[in-house]
Amino acid sequence: MAKIGRNEPCPCGSGKKYKQCCLAKSLAPAKAGGEAAGSAPSVTAEVADHLPHHPRFCKNCNANIDAAARGVVALIDAGKLDAAEQAAQVMMLRWPDIHDGYDCFGMVCEARGDSRQAADYYRKVIAMACKEPSFYEDDFPEYYEKLIRRLDPASMGALPVR
Repeated sequence: MAKIGRNEPCPCGSGKKYKQCCLAKSLAPAKAGGEAAGSAPSVTAEVADHLPHHPRFCKNCNANIDAAARGVVALIDAGKLDAAEQAAQVMMLRWPDIHDGYDCFGMVCEARGDSRQAADYYRKVIAMACKEPSFYEDDFPEYYEKLIRRLDPASMGALPVR
């Protein structure tokens, strides 16, 4: 198979340059025998630092984001909170313009019993939805507002303005 140049069109058909789309997948070698269920994403933080990525870059990104989020949830369910936090960090580095990394950090904080910090991450989710409302359903922030009310009722005035 011929090597794809960083500035060539991405073979996934997104219309983006390869370096702005699926290059991350080629830089993140899979573990021997494939990824284990519930494992952290295979991209490293060092690689993620150099990958400005957004869910609208290619058709595969949303699936990758969903898989990464499911991995974080599986780690939380397994009680591996440090690994879950690291996986959420990688998500935020790889996809800084989406809410999923903050959502995952909120879930990790909830699992650790840090309700106030979890509420702060969920506020960031709402702020991101307010920043780009055309990408979200109108009632999207309501779910997170309910979480915040439950987790940190004293600071309800600190919700982002919609």
